[in-house]
Amino acid sequence: MQSLEQTLAAVEGIGRDLNAVTSVMGDRARTLEKKSAERAAAGEEARALEGIPFAVKDVIDVAGFPTTMGSNVSSGPDPSASAPVVSLLERAGALPVVKTNCQEYSYGILGDESAFGRVINPVDPALCTGGSSSGSAALVAAGVVPLALGTDTAGSVRVPAACQGVIGFKPTFGTVSAEGVFPLSPSFDTVGLFARDLPLLTAAFRVISGNGADASPAVSSPAETPRIDLSLLNAADESAAGVRAWASEHLSGSGKATTTSANVDYLTELIERGIDFYDIVRRYEAYVLHKQFLDDQGEQYQPGVWAKILSGQNITEAEYQSNVASLEELRATAESFFDDVDFIITPAMDGEVAAWDELGPESAAKFMRYSLPFNVLGWPAVTLPISATVGEAQSRMAAGADSPGPAKQAKPESVQIVGPPRSDEKLLEFVNGL
Repeated sequence: MQSLEQTLAAVEGIGRDLNAVTSVMGDRARTLEKKSAERAAAGEEARALEGIPFAVKDVIDVAGFPTTMGSNVSSGPDPSASAPVVSLLERAGALPVVKTNCQEYSYGILGDESAFGRVINPVDPALCTGGSSSGSAALVAAGVVPLALGTDTAGSVRVPAACQGVIGFKPTFGTVSAEGVFPLSPSFDTVGLFARDLPLLTAAFRVISGNGADASPAVSSPAETPRIDLSLLNAADESAAGVRAWASEHLSGSGKATTTSANVDYLTELIERGIDFYDIVRRYEAYVLHKQFLDDQGEQYQPGVWAKILSGQNITEAEYQSNVASLEELRATAESFFDDVDFIITPAMDGEVAAWDELGPESAAKFMRYSLPFNVLGWPAVTLPISATVGEAQSRMAAGADSPGPAKQAKPESVQIVGPPRSDEKLLEFVNGL
């Protein structure tokens, strides 16, 4: 592992080249590193994340640093206290080194609108980064930091992870505290993690969840041979051929699991119903959160983000409450899906990672086709890179390449693996064994 000073140098170098940095927290990290050294000198046992640098999406509070939200809009004074998720990582020995650029107020899956400009994809600068946690994904993908925090409301961790070739994890809704995190839509917001190393991500999840994700499982333990649903994967178009080949090699062809594709109609129905509920609830909640800035600061928003905010102004409270009730009913009844299945595998996105100049009116919906439903349902989900060229790009950046990315790279390709609610550690254990 590189030293803290090497990490900070990479943040100031590669991180700024990628436009992924909003604040550098060098003094804070050095103070915490000194405390780690004092603990070691006193013979104290190393903590779970001792000395691990991490990045923080800039919608998450760190005491003494501005929380910019990727915006020119002023949302209030700089925080005097850190979000619990940051404090928990620090108590486990991790070192916060940087706050990261993101889609303004987390409102957008493409990562195309921030007051600081777009983040650059380390795999290939021509490719979309995904959003909203673009900068956190980029710093992990470039090898600048091994771990980063993001938020995920419709795929805002998993989609940038897939676009930039790293692991992205969205825990079960409500498992990780969202206190001190500026919300987009509280009914769906989830703090998530990026890493290139799954055991590290698992250790970090245990820390930020208080090691309580599996304390009261809602479902029975997986069968000795896990039962995997491939319905959505096998129903996907030909752009998912690589993911299907990966599933055949690592699952049905390996004897590690039994598979079924018999549930496509039911899962498709869940997706369609969930999108309708999400649309109303998210737009209403986002507008309520931002209407305080309507008169004085509307012109300070990025145009597309402001248009999304205004799209919720005519939704009535009665309509909102009706959709919230339907959402809760859907979440309760859908859990029975896991009576006969242990995990679901889907593409990470609908189609391949698009270049910036290929984006169009349908791009956002395609990016979050497979991620959004599991925010609606609240189920834990991981996106896992499966293309070797992404690892090559990461190694190149970690070795100190002069430019943000290679001139030519195959596009990243990832798979999404979903588990039952409150089965987060079982899901991560399963993924680790693939």
